[in-house]
Amino acid sequence: MQELFEKLNELISEYDSFIVMGHKDPDLDSLGSCLGLCEIIESFNKKAYIFLDDKNLENYNSNINQAFEKMEKSVTCVNEKSYKKIKGKTLLIITDTHIKDRLEYPDLVDKFDTVVLDHHIKSKNYIKDTRFLYIDTNLSSMSELITFYSEYVNIDLDNVIATILLAGIEIDTNGFNLKTTSRTYEAASTLMEMGADSILKQELLKESKEEYMKRATFIRNSFMISDSIAMCIVNGTTNSKELAEISEELLTFEDVEASFTLGKLEDNLIGVSARSLGEFDVSEIMKQMGGGGHTSNAATQVKDKTIKEVKQEIIDLVKEI
Repeated sequence: MQELFEKLNELISEYDSFIVMGHKDPDLDSLGSCLGLCEIIESFNKKAYIFLDDKNLENYNSNINQAFEKMEKSVTCVNEKSYKKIKGKTLLIITDTHIKDRLEYPDLVDKFDTVVLDHHIKSKNYIKDTRFLYIDTNLSSMSELITFYSEYVNIDLDNVIATILLAGIEIDTNGFNLKTTSRTYEAASTLMEMGADSILKQELLKESKEEYMKRATFIRNSFMISDSIAMCIVNGTTNSKELAEISEELLTFEDVEASFTLGKLEDNLIGVSARSLGEFDVSEIMKQMGGGGHTSNAATQVKDKTIKEVKQEIIDLVKEI
């Protein structure tokens, strides 16, 4: 990773201001990596902004709301209008995705020099015109990468940011059960040494009773599409986070080795979250459907098809393997 961190340091020294942006429907890994990057950039006496609508946090999930409520360190956010006021030579840094359509505000890619940092399997529709593109599928999360970067530049992250990063690692590894290496535990240990609070982390990971009951209703109606693969269909409009949570929970059931959860993200857009215990490569199916990810953690979004059509496409692809 040393070469990566040296390259990032060079880029930081070259620009005056930075916009850090994660994916839409952000989770704690996306938010944590954005916050950590901003703190690292500011240690170079440069100005960093997070692209997030902090005036309308109710539009994001409850974890994001709670994380911002706990923040004591000052964080400057920009939105579709306010980013235009940023002065100086500006670099856009994208974290936790490399697909333009998955960004909080895709148009920004066409307005600034861009760096992309991600840990998902490279998709065919990756952002191509960049100053620097880095994808490492061996990482558990972007939180893991940013933790090691902060170590490299020799700064201790704010304790709340460290806690959010630790929660991000836990979410992306499903409680250190998937995509976990010795380096993942090393990153978690480093964050604890920086002051990450395990009690606050649990608070950030909590969900409401209503959210749990809603997910349980969908899971109750899940079904097997093979001897070891489960599928769940979410009725009504949903989001990527909910799809992922259902897929991960399906893996906790006896005889389930892989799972697919699908639902409508918006009009004419179907989201699919795929999870596996490792024996079944869900990323291969997601790649064939225009998405990507890891062997055990992948996803895609499908336009202009019905739930029924997407369901059948997944079943047909599973039968081919």
